[in-house]
Amino acid sequence: MNPQARTFELPERFRTLTTVFAVIGGAGLLLGAVLAPERAWLNLLLGGHYLLGLALGALFFLAITYVSGAGWCVVLRRVPEALTGTLPVGTLIMVAALLIGVSGLFPWLELTGGAEHHDVGFKTVWFGVPFFLARAAICLVIWLGFARAIIANSRKQDEDGDDDHTRNNIKLSAGFLVLFALSVSVASFDWVMSLEPDWYSTIFAIYYFSGIFVNALATILVLLVWLRWRGILVDMVTEEHLHDLGKLLFGFTTFWMYIWFSQYMLIWYANLSEEVVYFVKRTSGAWEPLFLANMVVNWVVPFFFLLSRGAKRNERVLFRVGVVLMIGHWLDLYIMIFPSFSPTTPPFGLWEVAGALGTIGILFLAFAWQFGKAEYFPKRDPFLAESRHHHQ
Repeated sequence: MNPQARTFELPERFRTLTTVFAVIGGAGLLLGAVLAPERAWLNLLLGGHYLLGLALGALFFLAITYVSGAGWCVVLRRVPEALTGTLPVGTLIMVAALLIGVSGLFPWLELTGGAEHHDVGFKTVWFGVPFFLARAAICLVIWLGFARAIIANSRKQDEDGDDDHTRNNIKLSAGFLVLFALSVSVASFDWVMSLEPDWYSTIFAIYYFSGIFVNALATILVLLVWLRWRGILVDMVTEEHLHDLGKLLFGFTTFWMYIWFSQYMLIWYANLSEEVVYFVKRTSGAWEPLFLANMVVNWVVPFFFLLSRGAKRNERVLFRVGVVLMIGHWLDLYIMIFPSFSPTTPPFGLWEVAGALGTIGILFLAFAWQFGKAEYFPKRDPFLAESRHHHQ
């Protein structure tokens, strides 16, 4: 193993800053649990979704590249692999959020407690606390298990150069993609859509997936450009690789917008009382500017800034658009979660700042910890030569 990889660390000032952010986040949410428990819980839930979604989006990227035989991205594989370092922390945060939620904060607890509702029979079974927690545990175990297995094979290949590790990862990735679709759908229903148990959308799971994958692509690009600026992977990751990632990011931001519009347009057109309540909250009062800003930040900005070929090969443009989209995904989750509990005024104060800072700190600390565990690139992957000489 390359000793340089073992000693990878964040720059001292940046490491100190991210550590302070993580401490502020933890301390702020602990204090909020006493002074503003509902707000603290909502921010804990948002942070868990952000970190888990980022890891899952990165793992999904790894899986589709293995299954499709995409050799072009081998040289940058260690970055999405390292982003799965947020999965264990995100799991702990989400477990805490779910356990706190089932103690009395999830709105559907009223339904399962016997309140009158036209779907109460089904929802009493589906949202029984033991079954709810069992589904969460199954999803988390699946994600942790596949991440551990896929990354372990990648590391073993660095040591012995056996191509069987790549073949095993192709098989694991195929299985993961099937279970990913099912488990992320269940998680999006249980952990987000159930915050408004009277509302439902048949394409919400696709909308949730599109957000986490766009955020993963944006974060991969931001980290790759930042590493190149620090002299890491600068001879391995070229404009050609950045261009392909830029095209993926451009395409999937438009896919996100397509799903966003499809969900909104169909609900608006049908005008059914049990469906429109979701958007009535988010387009009323002070929520409306944020609702519109979500569309601008997550689609309008990347669409126009990444439209040209040159922009998709420009490090600075990619970095800035990536940062905007990372913020945009936080806004997207905020709009999914918070109006359920504050339908008139968007709450934003100490608890939200602490939650956002904590998420940023954990993200970079977890990435650095995982990235420093191995070579900066898979040195014995059978597609490495193809990736190093990749051209459009």
